[in-house]
Amino acid sequence: MKKQQKNVKNSVKSVPVSFEGRFANTLFCLLVLASVTFVVYSRTLFLDYTRLDDSIFIVENAHYNADLHNIGVSFHRGLFNPAKDAYYRPLFLVDFIIESRFFGISPAGYHFTNLLFHIISVMLLFLFFRKIKIPPLNAFLLSLIFAVHPVLTQAVAWIPGRNDMLLMIFFLSLFILFLRYLEKPSPLPLVFHALLLLAALFTKETAIIIPVILGGVALFYLKCGWRKLVIPVISWIAALFVWILVRSTAPLSKDWISPAQMMQTAIERMGVVIQYLGKIFFPVNLTVFPVAEDVTLVWGFAALAAFVALIIYSKSYSRPLTWIGLGWFIVFLIPVLIVPKSLNDQVFEHRLYLPIIGILIMLSQAFPFTGNLKPKVKFACIAAISLVFATQSFARSGYFSDPLTFWTHAVTGSPHSAYARMLLGTKVDSAADRERLFKEAHVLDPVLKNLNYYLGKVLLDRKQSDSAELYFRQEVAHYPLADAYFMLAQIEFGRQKLDSAAVNLEKVVALEPFHSQACHNLALLYYQQGHVDRSKQLVQNMQLRGMEVDDLLKMVNKK
Repeated sequence: MKKQQKNVKNSVKSVPVSFEGRFANTLFCLLVLASVTFVVYSRTLFLDYTRLDDSIFIVENAHYNADLHNIGVSFHRGLFNPAKDAYYRPLFLVDFIIESRFFGISPAGYHFTNLLFHIISVMLLFLFFRKIKIPPLNAFLLSLIFAVHPVLTQAVAWIPGRNDMLLMIFFLSLFILFLRYLEKPSPLPLVFHALLLLAALFTKETAIIIPVILGGVALFYLKCGWRKLVIPVISWIAALFVWILVRSTAPLSKDWISPAQMMQTAIERMGVVIQYLGKIFFPVNLTVFPVAEDVTLVWGFAALAAFVALIIYSKSYSRPLTWIGLGWFIVFLIPVLIVPKSLNDQVFEHRLYLPIIGILIMLSQAFPFTGNLKPKVKFACIAAISLVFATQSFARSGYFSDPLTFWTHAVTGSPHSAYARMLLGTKVDSAADRERLFKEAHVLDPVLKNLNYYLGKVLLDRKQSDSAELYFRQEVAHYPLADAYFMLAQIEFGRQKLDSAAVNLEKVVALEPFHSQACHNLALLYYQQGHVDRSKQLVQNMQLRGMEVDDLLKMVNKK
């Protein structure tokens, strides 16, 4: 008998595991996905800043990030400006406050956490796919496509792209907890689920869409009765209420976009959806600073035709997950469509970080992920595509290596972008190239903020003060830029027009009270004009603000 049992055990051990069965090992899949993602994006660890917002949040905000008290302050202010900002994303600011304790202003640490966030997102995506009953091999291959897809390179290689990754981490985590709650109702998963929803809302306004996705999956895919959703819906309402309450304490912009304006903007930007679809299926027209005008619709329509044909061929239109994936893709693109051009005219690719999952869900219901294709053949086909994507992502991550490289590629990929030409002009060393780029940008957009100031600077460096003055005055006619007023003060001072110089310096100080050079020059100018009391008052104000006052200024104000 013992001998028979031993033979049975040996026979069980000798049963070979099928190729597809190997991917049922969750730990194995997660380790492979994490390793591939790390290798593909390893070069991002050595990137510098691009000078597109990243240096604002880390370098320029270094003083803000150094104060832990500002963790609380971040929930009562706008993203870029403390007041009258259109964006409210406190956890994004909090993340930089925390990370600054470890990395200071060195970009390497922030690039490391960007890569870490992407790896976590990829792993959570695999777990999510398994949770919604997508077979292990398909879940692995779909997650692999997401991990290496070149359209998501910007999210990983550009430090501010982490906001979409953080939203993804919170979203998939709360989704998995929600599905676990539906399987076996329990207070603890529901509480953490609600807290993660609140974290997602504080990360990005797009999270307000999340309950729509959760409800859709529960009702139309899992076929849950509405009664089972009563308690989760209450938790969603509670999270939304807390978010709205805290958000109302922030002095944000009061500009209200009417539904009619949203609809009009959505209609005007409908082509962006086609462009994004093309970038997902045929990522050959990617750029680091995309504008809709420079992205062809050809690849988008080709992708749409191919995708529709694939769905019809696979007959996946009869499967609930196909429609859930379509709804996912469209719903998460709505914020891109309704944001007016005056607020943001770029169609950045990192915004596809969440919408692309909807396309992957749809693909999970179509060929080659369904049908009688052999597992090894399926794996070979998707692995080959992923290898091409991975090679492209590895190369594209180098486009974010430094400001000069980034803005050079921005101009190449978006020739109609005046902003890209202007920023490249600020990075080149050659004065001739700088002037050429500024003038090219001026042709595209003569009232672009800062552009006339930069042109004025170029001409002032060439001692053409009269021409420079015209550009500085054009700048301040549209934007009250302190530096432009400072340059006008310099020109007037050179002409010995002290009263006009003082007026311009006063405007500088009114706009930027901590502009030390303007304060210093104005105090001396007051003294030269015989306004000793004004000079002393200004010096006292500088000292009260903690500004440095040089010995000359102290001396003349003692007389």
